[in-house]
Amino acid sequence: MAPSTRKSQLVIVLLGILIAGSAVPSHVVAQNCGCAADECCSRWGYCGTGNDYCGTGCQEGQCFPAAPTNDVSVPDIVTPEFFGGILDQADSSCAGKNFYSRDAFLEALNSYSRFGRIGSVDDSRREIAAFFAHVTHETGRKISHHPSPKLSLTLYNKLNV
Repeated sequence: MAPSTRKSQLVIVLLGILIAGSAVPSHVVAQNCGCAADECCSRWGYCGTGNDYCGTGCQEGQCFPAAPTNDVSVPDIVTPEFFGGILDQADSSCAGKNFYSRDAFLEALNSYSRFGRIGSVDDSRREIAAFFAHVTHETGRKISHHPSPKLSLTLYNKLNV
């Protein structure tokens, strides 16, 4: 293929990209909200109706209200004894055993005001137990072949004492 033919093809391709690119801004604007009055802007920046758009993460429009929080006090559930009992499960060789603390957990909790506070008291306890079961599993503590459900139930039962 001659160099001038390649240049011509390259110019045609670049012009095609340029023309196609000039049509994109109207779609991009729609993806960054500016939705019609009867639509919501989703957490991902798309306009529409229904839970995917107006539910969790809705940025603007007729957003659905968030579920109300309950009066559960996560620090009252995650007592020093409970937190210490989880740390005590770690091997003495675990580098993070003395790194993580209940105080650090409670400080992080301040960034997630709805954690463990949606639904009934039992729902809150289950969410907290599942969280700690997941963290415990992912940091190396293994109980049975499928540890999280069993550990979650064990932790939930400890929270109900």
